Amino acid sequence: MSHLQYNKLTEMNKIFTSVLVLLAFVANAQTADSALSNGGAIDVYYDFETGVKTNVNRTSWDIGLASNPRSSSIIINENAGVELYLYGSDTSMWSTVDTTGFAFTNIYNSEESWAAGAFSNQGTTHPDYGWGIYDGNTHDINGNRIFIIKTQGGDYLKVVIDKMAAATGIYTFRTAKLDGSDFKEYAYSKSQAESKDKNFALLNLSTGDYTYTNPDAKDWDVVFTKYITFVQQGPNSRYMAVGGLKINDGYDVAERDGVDVSDDDTSSLSWNTDITEIGYDWKSFDLNTSSYTMVADRAYFIRTSNGAVWKLWFTNYTVGTANYYFNTKLIKEGTASIKKYTKLNTMVYPNPSSDAFNINNGEKEALTVTLLNTQGVTVLESNVNAFSTTSISTLELSKGVYFLRLNTTNATSTQRVIFE
Repeated sequence: MSHLQYNKLTEMNKIFTSVLVLLAFVANAQTADSALSNGGAIDVYYDFETGVKTNVNRTSWDIGLASNPRSSSIIINENAGVELYLYGSDTSMWSTVDTTGFAFTNIYNSEESWAAGAFSNQGTTHPDYGWGIYDGNTHDINGNRIFIIKTQGGDYLKVVIDKMAAATGIYTFRTAKLDGSDFKEYAYSKSQAESKDKNFALLNLSTGDYTYTNPDAKDWDVVFTKYITFVQQGPNSRYMAVGGLKINDGYDVAERDGVDVSDDDTSSLSWNTDITEIGYDWKSFDLNTSSYTMVADRAYFIRTSNGAVWKLWFTNYTVGTANYYFNTKLIKEGTASIKKYTKLNTMVYPNPSSDAFNINNGEKEALTVTLLNTQGVTVLESNVNAFSTTSISTLELSKGVYFLRLNTTNATSTQRVIFE
């Protein structure tokens, strides 16, 4: 090797080493960022990996229909002031709805799971899914309740979700003003190209139009939004709107207090799947300064659907504008450089179950099955071959709520299951 070749090779090695060092530094560097909600007028969907923010105007929709082939969840837009009430359990009363003397008792979206939207969380046990009853023969869910919804525009509408057809993945439902005027019928297909890869199809009930500005499920990690929760204020408590965060479906969160936020240790964390685990209470309002202060030494660790772990901690939240200022840091790489969260063609039944539940795998590859308790501890692991059904016994498990995570090579799905 000539002296010139040796020098060139040495320089190339130096450059290569420098690039590796730089990449390692970038991968472990923290990033200061912000989400500007314009006083809560927009929801901001945030992607940790890219830093991309997707803004969705809160006035663009009233209800969201789950796009997941196996979900029947229907949420309401609490950020826009949409309110939902249960009118009755007899859909034949549609033409005679009368709210004289009616007690308008609010129904809210679940703070634990996207699978229990406001329309869906009135169910008690399987086969009652909140707005309808599951048919064990057809696998359809047939509507059994009448709701009244107050839209963001202030209109009161009566609503019946008539059916979610298992074979076609089509929701059919109807709305009208309380006097029967402005009657509309809808048929929404979960396979609709514009929304099939999103968590929800968003519908404006005043215009009858869908909006597709929300990002695909794989393109966001947390959403900065407003939602309704029960807040204790001194001796008083009430449901009220708060500014906070929700995590994407299939994610886990661990809150850590009393340790400097610069510390990256995750060894003693307790993981939680509640979508509002980060929520709003990382800040408190200071009456003396009329500003918010951040809870000292509080950091959140978010485990995404591909196993990556990100650290998040807040530095400021502004009064009036409801702008969020925060830092993020990648703590652990995921299984792929770009995460993939997609819908799985699977069915889990019965849910709730008493002694066993079945997992039907309609995917062309095997499923990895992980069952976690509410503390995020794995209590069972199994596999389901492609295009097959496996029965899993729950006799040795304690009764209660668990979270079932199903994984393929590039996709994941998590849902709540109940053992009675």
